[in-house]
Amino acid sequence: MSKIKVMIVDDHVVVREGLKKLLEVNNDIEVIAEAGTGSECLQLLEKFLPDLIFMDVRMPGIGGIETARLVCQRHPQIKVVMLTIYEDDHYVTEAIKAGAKGYVLKNVSRDELIRIVHLVMDDQAFLDPTVTAPVLDCVKHGITGHMREEKPVLTQRELEVLVYIVAGHTDQKISELLSISAHTVRTHTKSLYRKLGVSSRAKAVAKAIHDRLVHVDD
Repeated sequence: MSKIKVMIVDDHVVVREGLKKLLEVNNDIEVIAEAGTGSECLQLLEKFLPDLIFMDVRMPGIGGIETARLVCQRHPQIKVVMLTIYEDDHYVTEAIKAGAKGYVLKNVSRDELIRIVHLVMDDQAFLDPTVTAPVLDCVKHGITGHMREEKPVLTQRELEVLVYIVAGHTDQKISELLSISAHTVRTHTKSLYRKLGVSSRAKAVAKAIHDRLVHVDD
């Protein structure tokens, strides 16, 4: 039987190393790639094509949920499991909408983690019991606005431009960082304004942070 190929995406090296050790205790799981950011994950994706990705929710730049959406959009066969410390029902519902097959808190035990891997690979979903009740309550009562709101669908390049806009870089600097022309940066920026429903850089930054499209270091 071939091994289950796993990618770990987390901005903390110690978390990646610890998770890799936990997973590879099991003989049928192999960690084939690691990434520290959403952008790095998307860059490595085509090269490694894992069966399952453990994705942190909050990372500097493109957040885990937006990265998960892009992964599921491009490769629906890849299972994405969010592994995080955050119990916020907003993150859970947004992760589900993005296509994640699981939402697990980082205090999970090794045996439970291995069980979740096999569960998800058998096309079943998993929600940590801690977050299940609030999410079911939201669905039952239909009172949560963020369950109904449609977030703008941005491309990977638009998200990368947005990350640098939030960081305060000029069009020229962004063009250098992304190796594209300043004109192309402005084209992406116009598209961002249209999709976000804003008319200025400041409003784009505020919208990106409010909607959690981009995360900044706390």
